[in-house]
Amino acid sequence: MNKVVITGIGLVTAVGSTREASWRAMLEGRGGIGAVTLFDASGFRSTIAAEANLDEIAAGLTPWERRRWSRADQIGVVAADEALTDSGVLDSANRARIGVLLGAGTADLIRNERYHRALVQGEARRPRPSEAWNHFASTVVDIIAERHGLEGMRSCIAAACASSTIAIGQGLDAIRAGRLDAALVGGSDALAQLTFSGFNALRVMDTAPCRPFDRGRAGMNIGEGAAILVLESDGRARARGARIYAEVAGYSLSCEAYHPTAPEPEGHAIASLLHAALADAGTDPSAVQHVNAHGTATPQNDVAEARGFCRAFGERSRALPVTSIKSMVGHCLGAAGGIETAAAALSVARGVIPPTIHVLEPDPECAVDVVANEAREMRLDVVVSTSLGFGGNDAAVVLRAV
Repeated sequence: MNKVVITGIGLVTAVGSTREASWRAMLEGRGGIGAVTLFDASGFRSTIAAEANLDEIAAGLTPWERRRWSRADQIGVVAADEALTDSGVLDSANRARIGVLLGAGTADLIRNERYHRALVQGEARRPRPSEAWNHFASTVVDIIAERHGLEGMRSCIAAACASSTIAIGQGLDAIRAGRLDAALVGGSDALAQLTFSGFNALRVMDTAPCRPFDRGRAGMNIGEGAAILVLESDGRARARGARIYAEVAGYSLSCEAYHPTAPEPEGHAIASLLHAALADAGTDPSAVQHVNAHGTATPQNDVAEARGFCRAFGERSRALPVTSIKSMVGHCLGAAGGIETAAAALSVARGVIPPTIHVLEPDPECAVDVVANEAREMRLDVVVSTSLGFGGNDAAVVLRAV
């Protein structure tokens, strides 16, 4: 079975429009959550989110691309371009054997919403049909593949907040099985009024920047962004002298089928997910040194996730460093798992864990070692990233130092 490694990372988040800008901001504990500007949020209970800087992102695109591509497409393309440049895989690989497998969510929904408002509210400007054309979640996959002439398998996963983590696992499987030599994996997602209003209606949105694993946490903040990782076989990467961030050692996915929006509260489903991912990686739970958690900052999720860690890792979970970068970049929905896996890979490669910010008092019900407010330097050999989505869609990725 082919060993699979990460040789390129591209990142777009609310705290930076590149990998290094995002990473630097995370290590400094700079939050990207602020007042919503993309639409009128004045009527909602929470009026904040983590918006990407589209002006910076669009600066490198043509006027046609800025006009035709959705917000999620633009974010995803910029991240993919950065990942491919970082990797250098296109210099030697057969593009017919490079795939694009991404998670997605809202796609072009925000522009569809503008079209609908103009149509039904009789706005002065005439609604443009082109604003309703590009709603397909898979469009970003096709754009990236066509932009770079990639002819391998294509896939778009829409499984709520676990989407891009599942896409990473799918790419891992394809390279392990020899169906691909390399793959672009991860995801891209953008803000939209429907998702913003939906989470507000569920009353799971904090009116202030979120505080994962804090005793006084009051909900999440949604965000947007993209993470694209270049996966390829270890042998191919070493033969061409590529820089390797980490090995993708294993993954798992499951549907806990407990509730449409709430996690199984005692952590059984999460523990089972972790055991399956570690078994796939051939790694004992005792080897795990850090978890980049789903950590939404909702009262139910954080406790359930922490209980899952306790069941999976035993008493050592109390000393296991856990962080949630959602405190800085928001919950990026279909792209969340990709962004968090990218952060976990950078932690492995660079020996530092980004903090969970806004933590005033860790919740004693979450019996883990929260990396609170300040980054922590630490040599990391085995790291896990978890994603827990609505509908019980769960996924986990195991990364290992090389």
